[in-house]
Amino acid sequence: MERYQEASGMEHVGVQRRARSPDADVPLPVEGDPIMFHPLFTETVMLRTPSIDEVFLVVKRAVLLRETGCVFQGESGIGKSFAVDMVQAMLLRQYPRLCVFTHDAHNHEIPSIRAFFKHFLKSVGQKKEQKGETYDLRTRLVNILVDQARISGTNLIVLFIDEANAMLLSDFLFLKDVFNDLVREGVQMVTILMGQSPELLHVIDMLRTEGRNDLVGRFAMRVHAIRGYNSLSDFQAILGGIDRCQYPIGSEISWTAFFVPIAWRQGFRLEQEAQRCLAAMRAACKDASKLAEFPARQVFLAVRSFLVALSGIDGAAMKVPEQAWSDAVRYALIQDAVARMKASSK
Repeated sequence: MERYQEASGMEHVGVQRRARSPDADVPLPVEGDPIMFHPLFTETVMLRTPSIDEVFLVVKRAVLLRETGCVFQGESGIGKSFAVDMVQAMLLRQYPRLCVFTHDAHNHEIPSIRAFFKHFLKSVGQKKEQKGETYDLRTRLVNILVDQARISGTNLIVLFIDEANAMLLSDFLFLKDVFNDLVREGVQMVTILMGQSPELLHVIDMLRTEGRNDLVGRFAMRVHAIRGYNSLSDFQAILGGIDRCQYPIGSEISWTAFFVPIAWRQGFRLEQEAQRCLAAMRAACKDASKLAEFPARQVFLAVRSFLVALSGIDGAAMKVPEQAWSDAVRYALIQDAVARMKASSK
């Protein structure tokens, strides 16, 4: 299950994704280069960032007010799937009794009611009992959701749908059926759609074109954007989080110290590099405005590249090379990623 890393100055810096080992407390065997298994590289731990905090506050409000649904859309690489995992874990931390499920929308070459309900059953933990007619599958799904909501004492289901840009009209209709069945049993459902822009916006436009304002009103009335990183405070939060996270957990060895242990003992902190990091990214994207957003995927790739480069010169008198961030940004193809985001928004 998900697990938070505690750190002074921030309640929870990162959340650990489901471990590949059957026991989350048993570390995976490390052979060869330990960097291969570092959370910053394996992405088994996600850092809490300002943009994720913003998503969490919107989702929390929607849950508390019992909104039937809301939408989050963002460019490719902006960190949508990470946001789903992180926000889900943050919700469960604050409301441990809440019933939260994540459903990944799949592209359907041939729309199938049975496939929808079988896939949905898998999302709520029913992986084996998927036999029977469509009515049986739907009844089983609704019964599971009703039982979980009643056991929790909240009579509420929060459903995250990732890759919602792949949803078809039939998917929304099936979802509406489940929603109505739950209402009849006294259970409310809040649906959070997460998807890629502009494809998800096209899906919502398709619903309007088909005259399905009932579906738009229920699941996609409120649309929010997941933003990238574009301010000094964003980069201070990210790099500072890397300074505070530990690997292994409980070892008191920060992620930064893992790469430059000698420089760390002499006072080097990655957070102090935030200004130079941001400046290098802006310099690489000369055609973009100062409000240009940098996608999470490329930002973290640049940070990993930067830390690997520093690990080769670690020492008591280590000085960060003048071109270190420029080289890392160039390797991460920040300029290309921002150009794609700009073209996509147009």
